[in-house]
Amino acid sequence: MPKFMTISPTHVPGRKGYAWNKFRDGNYVAIGWLHGYDLTGKSLNEIIALIREQNYDNEASGIDAFTKFLALEIGDYVAVNNTNDGLFGIGVISSGYKYERYKHDTGADDKEDFYPHFREVQWKYTSYVRRKDIISPGETAWKPFGTVGNLENEIPPYVQRLLGIMPSTKQLPPKSVVPEHLRTVISRVERLRTDPNHQERAHESLVEDFFNALGYEKHRDIKYRQGRVDISLWDKDRVLVIVEVKKDWNLSFYNSPDAVQQAYKYALDQGARWVILTNGDYYAVFDRLKGLTLSSNLIGEFRLTVLGESDVDFIQRMSRDNLLKPKMEELFRHLSECF
Repeated sequence: MPKFMTISPTHVPGRKGYAWNKFRDGNYVAIGWLHGYDLTGKSLNEIIALIREQNYDNEASGIDAFTKFLALEIGDYVAVNNTNDGLFGIGVISSGYKYERYKHDTGADDKEDFYPHFREVQWKYTSYVRRKDIISPGETAWKPFGTVGNLENEIPPYVQRLLGIMPSTKQLPPKSVVPEHLRTVISRVERLRTDPNHQERAHESLVEDFFNALGYEKHRDIKYRQGRVDISLWDKDRVLVIVEVKKDWNLSFYNSPDAVQQAYKYALDQGARWVILTNGDYYAVFDRLKGLTLSSNLIGEFRLTVLGESDVDFIQRMSRDNLLKPKMEELFRHLSECF
Protein backbone atom coordinates (compact mmCIF):
# COMPACT_ATOMS: atom_id res chain seq x y z
CA MET A 1 0.00 0.00 0.00
CA PRO A 2 1.41 3.49 -0.83
CA LYS A 3 2.79 5.63 1.97
CA PHE A 4 1.79 9.28 2.48
CA MET A 5 3.52 12.42 3.75
CA THR A 6 2.91 16.17 3.73
CA ILE A 7 5.67 18.63 2.87
CA SER A 8 5.96 22.41 3.17
CA PRO A 9 7.02 24.32 0.02
CA THR A 10 9.20 26.84 1.91
CA HIS A 11 10.42 28.04 5.31
CA VAL A 12 9.99 31.70 4.28
CA PRO A 13 6.95 33.41 5.91
CA GLY A 14 4.36 34.66 3.46
CA ARG A 15 5.92 32.85 0.44
CA LYS A 16 4.23 29.47 0.57
CA GLY A 17 1.92 30.20 -2.36
CA TYR A 18 4.87 31.39 -4.46
CA ALA A 19 6.98 28.33 -3.58
CA TRP A 20 4.06 25.96 -4.19
CA ASN A 21 3.75 27.30 -7.74
CA LYS A 22 7.39 26.30 -8.30
CA PHE A 23 6.63 22.78 -7.02
CA ARG A 24 3.55 22.51 -9.21
CA ASP A 25 5.01 23.90 -12.43
CA GLY A 26 8.27 21.99 -12.05
CA ASN A 27 6.63 18.67 -11.06
CA TYR A 28 8.77 18.07 -7.97
CA VAL A 29 9.01 18.47 -4.19
CA ALA A 30 12.24 19.50 -2.45
CA ILE A 31 13.93 20.06 0.91
CA GLY A 32 16.90 22.12 2.10
CA TRP A 33 19.96 21.61 4.33
CA LEU A 34 23.35 20.31 3.08
CA HIS A 35 23.16 22.75 0.19
CA GLY A 36 26.53 21.91 -1.31
CA TYR A 37 26.25 18.13 -1.03
CA ASP A 38 24.98 15.76 -3.69
CA LEU A 39 23.77 12.83 -1.58
CA THR A 40 23.34 10.37 -4.44
CA GLY A 41 24.45 6.92 -3.32
CA LYS A 42 24.97 7.88 0.33
CA SER A 43 23.35 5.91 3.13
CA LEU A 44 21.04 7.55 5.65
CA ASN A 45 23.70 7.14 8.36
CA GLU A 46 26.23 8.97 6.18
CA ILE A 47 23.72 11.78 5.57
CA ILE A 48 22.96 12.09 9.28
CA ALA A 49 26.69 12.32 10.01
CA LEU A 50 27.03 15.13 7.44
CA ILE A 51 24.13 17.02 9.01
CA ARG A 52 25.71 16.76 12.45
CA GLU A 53 28.99 18.12 11.11
CA GLN A 54 27.23 21.36 10.08
CA ASN A 55 26.09 22.26 13.63
CA TYR A 56 22.68 23.41 12.44
CA ASP A 57 20.44 24.98 15.08
CA ASN A 58 17.61 22.85 13.66
CA GLU A 59 19.68 19.68 13.33
CA ALA A 60 16.90 17.41 14.60
CA SER A 61 14.48 18.80 12.02
CA GLY A 62 17.00 18.19 9.24
CA ILE A 63 17.57 14.58 10.27
CA ASP A 64 13.81 14.01 10.53
CA ALA A 65 13.19 15.56 7.09
CA PHE A 66 15.83 13.50 5.29
CA THR A 67 14.81 10.27 7.04
CA LYS A 68 11.24 10.63 5.79
CA PHE A 69 12.02 12.23 2.43
CA LEU A 70 14.35 9.41 1.43
CA ALA A 71 11.98 6.73 2.77
CA LEU A 72 9.41 7.70 0.13
CA GLU A 73 9.29 5.29 -2.79
CA ILE A 74 8.05 5.71 -6.34
CA GLY A 75 4.27 5.44 -6.15
CA ASP A 76 3.97 6.97 -2.67
CA TYR A 77 1.79 10.05 -2.20
CA VAL A 78 2.75 13.56 -1.04
CA ALA A 79 0.58 16.56 -0.27
CA VAL A 80 1.94 20.12 -0.11
CA ASN A 81 0.49 21.88 2.92
CA ASN A 82 -0.01 25.52 3.87
CA THR A 83 0.65 25.06 7.62
CA ASN A 84 -2.72 24.08 9.14
CA ASP A 85 -4.92 26.11 6.81
CA GLY A 86 -5.12 23.81 3.78
CA LEU A 87 -3.48 21.79 1.03
CA PHE A 88 -2.06 23.24 -2.17
CA GLY A 89 -1.88 19.96 -4.04
CA ILE A 90 -1.46 16.18 -3.96
CA GLY A 91 0.87 14.10 -6.13
CA VAL A 92 2.63 10.77 -6.58
CA ILE A 93 6.41 10.37 -6.25
CA SER A 94 7.78 9.44 -9.69
CA SER A 95 11.57 9.40 -9.17
CA GLY A 96 14.27 8.55 -6.70
CA TYR A 97 16.44 11.14 -4.95
CA LYS A 98 17.92 13.86 -7.18
CA TYR A 99 20.21 16.84 -6.57
CA GLU A 100 20.48 20.23 -8.26
CA ARG A 101 22.08 23.05 -6.26
CA TYR A 102 19.57 25.76 -7.16
CA LYS A 103 16.59 23.55 -7.95
CA HIS A 104 13.87 25.10 -5.81
CA ASP A 105 13.25 28.81 -5.38
CA THR A 106 11.83 29.15 -1.86
CA GLY A 107 10.99 32.83 -2.23
CA ALA A 108 13.94 33.84 -0.05
CA ASP A 109 15.97 36.92 -0.96
CA ASP A 110 19.20 34.92 -0.74
CA LYS A 111 19.65 32.38 -3.54
CA GLU A 112 21.74 30.29 -1.14
CA ASP A 113 18.43 29.42 0.57
CA PHE A 114 17.24 27.47 -2.49
CA TYR A 115 16.43 23.78 -1.85
CA PRO A 116 18.71 21.36 -3.78
CA HIS A 117 17.36 17.90 -2.81
CA PHE A 118 14.26 16.85 -4.75
CA ARG A 119 11.97 14.09 -5.96
CA GLU A 120 9.94 14.30 -9.16
CA VAL A 121 6.16 14.21 -8.75
CA GLN A 122 3.12 13.60 -10.92
CA TRP A 123 0.45 15.96 -9.61
CA LYS A 124 -3.04 14.50 -9.19
CA TYR A 125 -4.79 17.41 -7.47
CA THR A 126 -3.73 21.06 -7.69
CA SER A 127 -6.69 23.11 -6.42
CA TYR A 128 -6.27 24.73 -3.02
CA VAL A 129 -8.57 23.18 -0.44
CA ARG A 130 -9.14 24.34 3.14
CA ARG A 131 -8.61 21.98 6.07
CA LYS A 132 -12.09 22.65 7.43
CA ASP A 133 -13.64 21.60 4.12
CA ILE A 134 -12.01 18.16 3.90
CA ILE A 135 -11.50 16.83 7.43
CA SER A 136 -14.48 14.84 8.68
CA PRO A 137 -15.41 14.69 12.39
CA GLY A 138 -13.11 12.31 14.23
CA GLU A 139 -10.33 12.45 11.62
CA THR A 140 -6.82 13.69 12.37
CA ALA A 141 -5.43 16.30 10.00
CA TRP A 142 -1.79 16.63 8.94
CA LYS A 143 1.00 18.05 11.08
CA PRO A 144 0.78 21.82 10.49
CA PHE A 145 4.37 22.96 11.05
CA GLY A 146 7.85 21.78 10.06
CA THR A 147 9.35 20.84 6.70
CA VAL A 148 7.66 17.44 6.56
CA GLY A 149 4.73 15.90 8.34
CA ASN A 150 4.24 12.37 9.61
CA LEU A 151 5.16 9.53 7.27
CA GLU A 152 2.00 7.43 7.21
CA ASN A 153 1.72 3.84 6.04
CA GLU A 154 -1.52 4.50 4.18
CA ILE A 155 -3.25 7.34 2.38
CA PRO A 156 -5.53 9.23 4.81
CA PRO A 157 -9.27 9.14 4.11
CA TYR A 158 -9.46 12.89 3.40
CA VAL A 159 -6.84 12.50 0.62
CA GLN A 160 -8.59 9.43 -0.78
CA ARG A 161 -11.83 11.38 -1.00
CA LEU A 162 -10.18 14.30 -2.80
CA LEU A 163 -8.65 11.92 -5.33
CA GLY A 164 -11.90 9.99 -5.81
CA ILE A 165 -10.39 6.79 -4.42
CA MET A 166 -13.22 6.45 -1.91
CA PRO A 167 -16.66 8.08 -1.72
CA SER A 168 -17.10 11.13 0.46
CA THR A 169 -18.23 10.37 3.98
CA LYS A 170 -17.77 13.88 5.27
CA GLN A 171 -20.71 14.84 7.44
CA LEU A 172 -22.53 18.05 6.73
CA PRO A 173 -21.50 20.78 9.14
CA PRO A 174 -24.01 21.60 11.85
CA LYS A 175 -26.48 24.33 11.07
CA SER A 176 -24.92 27.73 11.71
CA VAL A 177 -26.05 29.54 14.83
CA VAL A 178 -27.29 33.10 14.25
CA PRO A 179 -27.51 35.08 17.53
CA GLU A 180 -30.20 37.74 17.41
CA HIS A 181 -27.81 40.59 18.27
CA LEU A 182 -25.53 39.56 15.36
CA ARG A 183 -28.23 38.81 12.79
CA THR A 184 -27.93 42.16 10.99
CA VAL A 185 -24.13 42.03 10.92
CA ILE A 186 -24.11 38.48 9.52
CA SER A 187 -26.65 39.50 6.86
CA ARG A 188 -24.40 42.39 5.82
CA VAL A 189 -21.40 40.05 5.55
CA GLU A 190 -23.35 37.70 3.29
CA ARG A 191 -24.46 40.57 1.06
CA LEU A 192 -20.96 42.03 0.78
CA ARG A 193 -19.60 38.64 -0.28
CA THR A 194 -21.76 38.86 -3.41
CA ASP A 195 -20.40 42.30 -4.38
CA PRO A 196 -17.16 41.85 -6.40
CA ASN A 197 -16.55 45.62 -6.62
CA HIS A 198 -16.64 46.57 -2.96
CA GLN A 199 -13.81 48.52 -1.31
CA GLU A 200 -11.76 47.63 1.76
CA ARG A 201 -13.58 50.35 3.70
CA ALA A 202 -16.71 48.16 3.52
CA HIS A 203 -14.89 45.49 5.56
CA GLU A 204 -14.02 48.07 8.20
CA SER A 205 -17.68 49.04 8.37
CA LEU A 206 -18.60 45.38 9.00
CA VAL A 207 -16.09 45.20 11.82
CA GLU A 208 -17.42 48.40 13.36
CA ASP A 209 -20.96 47.01 13.28
CA PHE A 210 -19.80 43.76 14.87
CA PHE A 211 -18.19 45.48 17.83
CA ASN A 212 -21.10 47.87 18.14
CA ALA A 213 -23.31 44.78 18.55
CA LEU A 214 -21.00 43.63 21.37
CA GLY A 215 -21.59 46.83 23.34
CA TYR A 216 -18.78 49.06 22.05
CA GLU A 217 -19.92 52.59 21.22
CA LYS A 218 -18.88 54.14 17.90
CA HIS A 219 -16.43 57.05 18.20
CA ARG A 220 -16.11 56.58 21.98
CA ASP A 221 -14.86 52.96 22.16
CA ILE A 222 -14.36 52.19 18.45
CA LYS A 223 -11.81 54.42 16.74
CA TYR A 224 -10.53 54.49 13.15
CA ARG A 225 -7.06 55.27 11.86
CA GLN A 226 -5.26 56.03 15.10
CA GLY A 227 -1.87 56.35 13.45
CA ARG A 228 -1.69 53.43 11.00
CA VAL A 229 -4.06 51.19 12.96
CA ASP A 230 -7.21 50.22 11.04
CA ILE A 231 -9.52 49.98 14.07
CA SER A 232 -8.84 50.03 17.81
CA LEU A 233 -11.07 49.47 20.83
CA TRP A 234 -10.62 51.83 23.76
CA ASP A 235 -11.59 52.30 27.39
CA LYS A 236 -11.29 56.01 27.98
CA ASP A 237 -7.60 56.75 27.26
CA ARG A 238 -6.49 53.10 27.26
CA VAL A 239 -6.21 50.92 24.13
CA LEU A 240 -7.76 47.50 24.71
CA VAL A 241 -7.58 45.84 21.29
CA ILE A 242 -5.78 46.43 18.00
CA VAL A 243 -7.82 45.26 14.98
CA GLU A 244 -6.13 44.66 11.62
CA VAL A 245 -8.71 44.57 8.81
CA LYS A 246 -8.08 42.98 5.40
CA LYS A 247 -10.23 42.69 2.28
CA ASP A 248 -9.25 39.10 1.42
CA TRP A 249 -12.18 36.69 1.94
CA ASN A 250 -9.67 33.82 2.21
CA LEU A 251 -7.90 35.50 5.11
CA SER A 252 -6.62 33.32 7.97
CA PHE A 253 -3.92 33.45 10.60
CA TYR A 254 -2.09 30.62 8.84
CA ASN A 255 -1.78 32.26 5.42
CA SER A 256 -1.35 35.89 6.54
CA PRO A 257 1.69 36.01 8.87
CA ASP A 258 2.74 39.46 7.63
CA ALA A 259 -0.64 40.94 8.57
CA VAL A 260 -0.43 39.42 12.06
CA GLN A 261 3.12 40.73 12.54
CA GLN A 262 1.98 44.18 11.45
CA ALA A 263 -0.89 44.15 13.95
CA TYR A 264 1.48 42.99 16.71
CA LYS A 265 3.81 45.90 16.01
CA TYR A 266 0.90 48.33 16.39
CA ALA A 267 -0.21 46.58 19.60
CA LEU A 268 3.30 46.88 21.03
CA ASP A 269 3.46 50.57 20.12
CA GLN A 270 0.03 51.24 21.65
CA GLY A 271 0.40 48.96 24.68
CA ALA A 272 -2.62 46.82 23.72
CA ARG A 273 -2.84 43.28 25.03
CA TRP A 274 -5.27 41.83 22.50
CA VAL A 275 -4.85 41.67 18.73
CA ILE A 276 -7.50 40.72 16.18
CA LEU A 277 -7.03 39.85 12.50
CA THR A 278 -10.26 40.01 10.50
CA ASN A 279 -11.95 40.56 7.15
CA GLY A 280 -15.33 41.22 8.77
CA ASP A 281 -16.36 37.57 8.56
CA TYR A 282 -13.30 35.63 9.77
CA TYR A 283 -11.81 36.67 13.13
CA ALA A 284 -8.56 35.43 14.72
CA VAL A 285 -8.05 36.63 18.31
CA PHE A 286 -4.65 36.76 20.03
CA ASP A 287 -3.61 37.38 23.63
CA ARG A 288 -0.05 38.76 23.58
CA LEU A 289 0.55 37.64 27.17
CA LYS A 290 -0.15 33.99 26.41
CA GLY A 291 2.73 31.82 25.22
CA LEU A 292 5.93 32.75 23.40
CA THR A 293 4.90 32.44 19.74
CA LEU A 294 2.14 33.81 17.55
CA SER A 295 0.51 30.40 17.25
CA SER A 296 0.50 29.96 21.03
CA ASN A 297 -0.97 33.47 21.42
CA LEU A 298 -3.96 32.48 19.27
CA ILE A 299 -6.89 31.97 21.66
CA GLY A 300 -9.71 31.58 19.14
CA GLU A 301 -10.96 31.75 15.57
CA PHE A 302 -14.48 31.99 14.24
CA ARG A 303 -16.40 32.90 11.10
CA LEU A 304 -19.60 34.91 11.55
CA THR A 305 -21.35 33.20 8.64
CA VAL A 306 -20.64 29.72 10.08
CA LEU A 307 -20.98 30.01 13.87
CA GLY A 308 -21.21 27.12 16.31
CA GLU A 309 -22.37 27.27 19.92
CA SER A 310 -18.77 27.44 21.20
CA ASP A 311 -18.11 30.38 18.84
CA VAL A 312 -21.06 32.27 20.32
CA ASP A 313 -19.69 31.72 23.83
CA PHE A 314 -16.28 32.95 22.73
CA ILE A 315 -17.75 36.06 21.09
CA GLN A 316 -19.65 36.85 24.28
CA ARG A 317 -16.36 36.89 26.17
CA MET A 318 -15.19 39.60 23.76
CA SER A 319 -18.08 41.92 24.64
CA ARG A 320 -17.25 45.28 26.19
CA ASP A 321 -18.79 44.38 29.55
CA ASN A 322 -16.71 41.21 29.85
CA LEU A 323 -13.51 42.79 28.56
CA LEU A 324 -13.71 45.52 31.20
CA LYS A 325 -14.58 43.23 34.11
CA PRO A 326 -12.02 42.85 36.91
CA LYS A 327 -9.86 39.70 36.72
CA MET A 328 -10.27 39.53 32.95
CA GLU A 329 -6.76 38.06 32.84
CA GLU A 330 -7.98 34.92 34.60
CA LEU A 331 -10.97 34.59 32.28
CA PHE A 332 -8.87 34.83 29.13
CA ARG A 333 -6.21 32.52 30.56
CA HIS A 334 -8.86 29.91 31.22
CA LEU A 335 -10.37 30.47 27.77
CA SER A 336 -6.99 30.17 26.05
CA GLU A 337 -6.45 26.74 27.58
CA CYS A 338 -9.54 25.52 25.72
CA PHE A 339 -8.03 26.15 22.26
